[in-house]
Order: sequence, then C-alpha cells, then structure tokens
Amino acid sequence: MKKADLNYKIHSQDSSIDCLESLDEEQRAAVLDDGGNSIVIAGPGSGKTKVITHKIAYLISKGVPAGKILLVTFTKAAANEMIHRAQQVSRSPLNGMLAGTFHHVCNYLLRKYSNVLKLDPNFSILDEEDSKTIVKQAIGEYVEKNEKFPSPSVVLSVISLAANTSREIEDVVEEDFDYLYSFSSKLKSIKERYEKLKIDQSALDYDDLLVYTNNLLDIESVREKESLNYLWVLVDEFQDTNKIQYEIVKKLSSVHGNLMVVGDDAQSIYSFRGARYENIIEMANKKDVKIYKIQTNYRSSPQIVELINSMIPNNIFAKSLKPVKPDFKRPVVVSTWDSIEEAEFVSTKINELVNEGISPSEIAVLYRNHSQSMDLQLELSKSRIPFKVRSGVRFTDSKHVKDVLAFLRVLANPKDMISWMRIFQLFSGIGKRSTEKVISDEDFRNDPIDFARHLSKIGQKYEKIEEIFRTISKDDTPSEILDRIFEDFYSDYITLNFEDRVERQMDIKRVIEIAERYENINDFLSDLAITENIDLDRREGEKEESVTLTTVHRAKGLEWDVVFIISVNPGDFPSSFAISEGKIEEEERVFYVAITRAKRYLFISRQMTGSRIPYYGNRIEINGNKYDFVERIPPSLYEHWRVN
Repeated sequence: MKKADLNYKIHSQDSSIDCLESLDEEQRAAVLDDGGNSIVIAGPGSGKTKVITHKIAYLISKGVPAGKILLVTFTKAAANEMIHRAQQVSRSPLNGMLAGTFHHVCNYLLRKYSNVLKLDPNFSILDEEDSKTIVKQAIGEYVEKNEKFPSPSVVLSVISLAANTSREIEDVVEEDFDYLYSFSSKLKSIKERYEKLKIDQSALDYDDLLVYTNNLLDIESVREKESLNYLWVLVDEFQDTNKIQYEIVKKLSSVHGNLMVVGDDAQSIYSFRGARYENIIEMANKKDVKIYKIQTNYRSSPQIVELINSMIPNNIFAKSLKPVKPDFKRPVVVSTWDSIEEAEFVSTKINELVNEGISPSEIAVLYRNHSQSMDLQLELSKSRIPFKVRSGVRFTDSKHVKDVLAFLRVLANPKDMISWMRIFQLFSGIGKRSTEKVISDEDFRNDPIDFARHLSKIGQKYEKIEEIFRTISKDDTPSEILDRIFEDFYSDYITLNFEDRVERQMDIKRVIEIAERYENINDFLSDLAITENIDLDRREGEKEESVTLTTVHRAKGLEWDVVFIISVNPGDFPSSFAISEGKIEEEERVFYVAITRAKRYLFISRQMTGSRIPYYGNRIEINGNKYDFVERIPPSLYEHWRVN
C-alpha cells in the first residue's frame, strides 16, 4: 500500500467558513494548511488552543469525519477544553473523535489489540502507589532487610526515566543518578523482576502504556490499519514530548502523512521527565515540513512583551512577539536585602494592589523551588492575606520538613509521642509494634537524652538514635541542631528515599537558614505553627479569593494580572544544581515561562545576600553576571526599586 495512494488533501477554494473570521493572519495560515507534516511554533499568549480548535472545526467543515481526526494532548483538562471549544466553533458534536492524553490514546489501542501483544484485554493500569508496592516486593527479593538501599520511589524514578528515554538502566544511573552507581547491578535485576511481576499480575504502569503501544505500532499490519484510520493527527505541547511519544505520533500518521504539531521550543521545561525539545528541531529538519509561526501576544502589555522578547531562550525559530494590548507600566526589578525583606515587600505590595481593586485570585507568586516560598508563607499568614499553594503541601506539612522538626519537638517536649514515632520510622528495623511498646514507657520520657540512652540498651536498632541525641542539646540553637541532624543523618536519608533529592535537601537547608534567626527552639516552633493555625481557620471559608503561590513548572499554561517572581538570584533561580551540572539552558526556558505568565504587572525580585551555603548560593556567582538572569535584561525595559 503506497502512501501516495491514500494521501488526503484539503483544497482551499471553498474555505470561507465563519470560524476563520476570528483568526489573525498567522493563525489562519496554520488552520488552512492543506496537509503533510507541519509545525506551529506558538509563542506564549498567541492562541495555540484557538489554532487547534479551529483546525478541527475547519476539517469538519471540509467534510472530514470527526472519527478520522486524532487529537493528542498532555492533560485531560486540555483535551476536554479543546473538544468543548471545537464543538462550539464547528457546531458539531464531534462524535467518534479520539482525543485525550498520550496515555489515554495508548490505553485505547492496547485494549483494541491486546490479542496481538498477548495481553489480557482486562489488564490493570497501575498508579504510582501500586507501582511502588510492586517495586518494593522486587527490592525485597534482592536486598537484605537492614541493608541500605534506595527507596521504592527512587528506584521507580530510575526505571521510569529509562523507559521514557529508551535507555538501559546502567546508562540512566551513570548519566542521571550517578550517586546510585554502587547500586547499579541490583537496580538492573530489580527492574527485570519488576517487569516480570507486572506480567504475572496482568498489569501495566503508565510508562508501559507508551512502550507497549510503540512496539505494537512496529507491527506493520497494525500500523497501517490504525494510521489509515486517521486522516489527521494533531499534537498539543509538542515540545514536551519524549522520544517514544514522537515515535508513536509519527507511526499513527504514517499512511496519510498529515501530522500537525503545536509547541514552542522556548517553553520546554520537563527534561527531567524525558521531554525533548529537540523533537521540534528534528522534525523541522525533515524534508517538506512546513513551519508556521503565531507570534501575536494577546496576553501581556506591550512593556511586558518587550521584556519577554529580550529574554527568548534558544530562539531557534527566530520568533518575536507582537503585542496588541494597550500600554501599561514597565515591569519592575526589586532588590531586597534578604528573603525576609523580600517576603515583606511582596506581602505589602499585594495588600496595596488588592486595595486598588485587583482580586487576590488575579495575583500569583512564582518561584523556582518550593522551599523559596517558606518565608513568604509565614509573612502572608502573619498579614492574614489568603493564599493557596499549588506547588505542593504547605511547607511545614511536607514529610521531610516534619521529619527534621520532629527532633526539635521532642527536645522541647520529650512527651511528644507523635514526634517520637515519626523519628523511629526513619530508621530501618524499627516496627510500629516495638515503637508503641517503647513509647508507652513513660519513666524515660522526661528527658530526651536519657530516653535515647535507654533506647540503645533495648536493642542495637536504636543505637543510631542514641548516637544522634548525644550530639544535640535543647540548649543549642535550632539551626545548630538541624545542621547536625542534616549532616550526620538526614541528608543521606533523603538521597536513599526521595527521587527529588536535590529539591528536598535544599528545602532542609532553607529551614536551617530560617532557624538561624531564632535563639531557642520554642520560639522557632511557635512561629512555624502560626501558618498552620491560620490555615485551619481559612478552611472554613472555601470560596475566599486567594493569592496563588506556585513553582514555575506548576504555573505553565496559566496567567494572572499580577505576577511576582521571587529569589531570582544565581543559585536560587537559576538553581545551584543546574549551574553545577551545566544545565543552564533549561533554566533559561523556565525563567522565560515565568515572565510570560503576567498580563499587566510583573515584579522580579532579587536578594543582595543569597543562600547560606556559598557553594550553592549567590555569594560565589553574584560576583559575575554569567548566571544572573536580571543582568541579561536591558535596563531600559524595567524600573528598578531598592527596598529600604
């Protein structure tokens, strides 16, 4: 079957339909594309969703059945929104159209062809917790009970990255998890056992959906049948696709050859999940691929757009955004002394803006790492400014922060049974039953040091706890105590138990940095508790408008009237890890995504001091501007405020 025999072309002589009237010239060119492979380079705020939905409507108007169009997105919400809008524009129910995430499409195909791959048609799909349970079982078969070994979540992250990047476990460990090199051989065996256990249970995990589908489409008869069915394949957020996802859409469009992908190489920020912005470049370099650029920015003021244009990373496709909104104020770069002053400035400015009539729900504070929000959370809580955290749980509610704070709590209150139980659970070999038995012995819980000595006499498994408590005292400052716990024990614990070890280690360092402001444990713990108490009060008013606090990664695809980007210092943003690992290009794209979220007001704040640890912080890098994003912005494009 020759590709040319089945190539489907749309002729533009009868293209005057209502939906085209609302499109600008660049959007219309993409929608009217008559077939073949094409890339739509969509700048931020340029209406990429509009292009996709109107493309669907246009195809329907030209007689293409909805069931012959495939739409692949990255979130279920995006798929639902696009289909809803396409239904409105096309005035069609779009019955029979397959639309959804890559995993949704793959699940559909695998169940349809389960017999071909000898899969149980009723196979289960494992969620992350299910996968961890099976990985834990596999670990138990290769690792001794009290042997130090990475946690199931860390092991699963290694296995997942190998699947998404089509690499062997050994290569992934060497290139991305070098701190696990000594476990490489066992990790390979555990991965193989994990695969076998899934097969035994007729179960697939999320990565399997992609891998199995890609293998399925390597079967010529299946590939031809499925790709024959789809006259058009449309892909959203193409810059976030990994190697396997790109292969899948190429195969599904192989008969008719009508593949349209929409994306922006400058907004590719998920390489840690295996995403490759290089997919856009590779596709663009192929013969007969058409490239459309949509560059009119409908989101931001001209002043913000001008700053955005000055900071476009890579700019492989030489885009330049054109604003359409009326003039407004220039963006502001704010210099504060430290993170405390920064938090006070943001809190004060938010109050001013709200008093001027801006809704709190139209205000967002963005940061590179969740830990950078802690000072701000405390300040907003004290000022009783309602806020919601999209980047994760409240800082003081996160497991790793609660773990280290538990040591302070038992020093302040040796009868705190909950904190003792949390501490015990950090050490292998100490089960719930023995924990409850030890804690019930009240005679030894008047002094934590005595209690720790008592524990070491009960059994060898408690010796590490006693060793830790021998090095700390309630008379030490909170930062001294936390520093010792982190360096002597908890840093290694994070490495072996969390896949996002760098972020969590930085979180603890931020806690230690904040603790440096306090002379005693009780004052420190009391101030942290303020955030939790106010948060409890706030839950009663669920509909209260609130300011959004979020990492840049969680902000992608969203927009607000007012955006604050905090801690834009070398070592914080860009992150110290990116600097040390030579991954500054992705940090540039993350910063680009951040500044493009703002519609009217944009505040970029930086600190004159920086992190407490010179190697990770700003004190080394601040002397030069190689990694300083603010230094790259032309001074004429912003106002500079110095907070006194």
